[in-house]
Order: sequence, then structure tokens, then C-alpha cells
Amino acid sequence: MKKGYIIYAPKYSKSNGVRVLYKLAEILKSKGFSAYVFAPPSDEIECDFISEITSEMRENYIVVYPEIVVGNPLQFKNVVRWVLYFSGKLGGEEKYWDYENVFTFNEIYKSDCPVLSISTLDKKLFYADDTVKDIDAYFVYKGGKWKEVPELEGLIEINADFPKTRNELANLLRRVKTLYTYDQYSLLLDEAKLCGCEVRLITKDGFSEYNPNYESFLSKIDSQIEYFIASTQKMNYKGKIQPLSFSYRCFLVAAKIKYFYYKYFSGNSDKAQKYFYKSKRMI
Repeated sequence: MKKGYIIYAPKYSKSNGVRVLYKLAEILKSKGFSAYVFAPPSDEIECDFISEITSEMRENYIVVYPEIVVGNPLQFKNVVRWVLYFSGKLGGEEKYWDYENVFTFNEIYKSDCPVLSISTLDKKLFYADDTVKDIDAYFVYKGGKWKEVPELEGLIEINADFPKTRNELANLLRRVKTLYTYDQYSLLLDEAKLCGCEVRLITKDGFSEYNPNYESFLSKIDSQIEYFIASTQKMNYKGKIQPLSFSYRCFLVAAKIKYFYYKYFSGNSDKAQKYFYKSKRMI
């Protein structure tokens, strides 16, 4: 019997790390598997959201956690850890439990486990045209602004809040001649290249050119998906899992109290939903 999947994700956003989690659910569903996303519902994406986890699911389904999640908050037996960035850098833990089946989005992030890469590169949205390239921009994000760069003074900064939408981002990139970046591992760099930008990585000694290899990346995706499915469908762990820590339990109790308050006393449905998911997660 096929095992279903629960993808544990943040609320849908522009972040590629978030979007690939939802994309994984879409791919698994297209392959004939039950695949639910445990996250606050969003009108921006069509998928099967789930908010209640049954004991049967904990025993027989497979949960997929990104590396930013601490431990095993849903207390599943079959746990997949998908390392979407360097372990522990953006949250979560640096080491994982022995019973977890670990995959990495890029071997640069973790070299001792299989790679599972998924493309969310949208060539219908990001493309070059005859728009005049009249500005330069820079990008910090995960790289952190670890040194001052005089060449960036007065340039537009692209960040999590600007531009607000991906359509606006694509339109902006078509105007950008050169994109300077502290973050060497963002999909934004590939999107910029598709829009005809020169992308320059900020390095210790100055700058270096970013030259992606799309075809090599795309050619491996199908085989990686097939291996992921074959490997995870074999999982049938029956041993002990790590317990929730005391601090985590305190966090959950506090969130549950706030959930009941906003749902039954305050009547604030938006905050009730927020704390409902917080009472089941730490992401």
C-alpha cells in the first residue's frame, strides 16, 4: 500500500525554500500519492491543506520537514528531513536523529546524503525583452551584509518585502543591468539571468561572475524524484522517536491557550488561526 506524505511548511510566500515544499506536494500528488501540506491555508496556491493529524497518519504516513524545523513536532514515525540550506544557519538543528531519512536540495548544503532538487524557475514570468536597462540593484538575504561595498551606494535593494509580488520582481529585473548579491545560493540569481541581468557575486576579494548551469540542474530532477519516492516508500520505522523538549511543550501550551482565547472569547478568527498552527509547530 502506498504511503501518503505530509509536507510541513511555513505559510506560502515568495521564498523559493517555501515554494519548493509546496511544489514537492504537487509532484507527489501527480505521481498518485496522497500529499497534504500542513501549513496555514493560502489563496495564493492550490494544494491539499491539512490541519489535523491522526494517530494512523503518525504511524503510516511520511512527514517531510525542512531543515529549519526543530525536532519532530508532529511526532511521526517516518521522518524525512529536507535540507534546503545549510543546517542550523536559518534555524533548526545541525544534526538529525538516526531514524530520519535525510535529503539535501544541493550537495553544497550537506554532502553526505542524496540530493533532491526541484525547480520552481518560471521562464514564462522571467525572461529578457527590449526593456531599457537603466538601473542596478543589490540583494542581501541569506548571505548577510558581511562587508560594506561602496559600489552599492544609492542602488535599489531587492529584499523579502520589495518588490511585493513576483510579477513586480520580474518587471524590475528586466530593468536591471547589474545585480550585485551577497547571497550566492538564491533562485533570484537565476531569475535575474533569465531577465538578461549581469549577476555579480560579492566576494572577499571583490566580485565574481555568476554563471548558472540550468540544463545540468534540470536533467537530474526526474531521477532524484524517483529515488526519493522509492527510498521513502520503504520507510517503516517502529522504534522510539525523540520526545518534545520541555521548552517546546511550554511553547505549545502557551499557543493553545491563546488559540482558545481568540476563538471562544475574543472572536478574532485570524489570530485564532495563527495560534492554532503555532500550537502545532515551531517554524
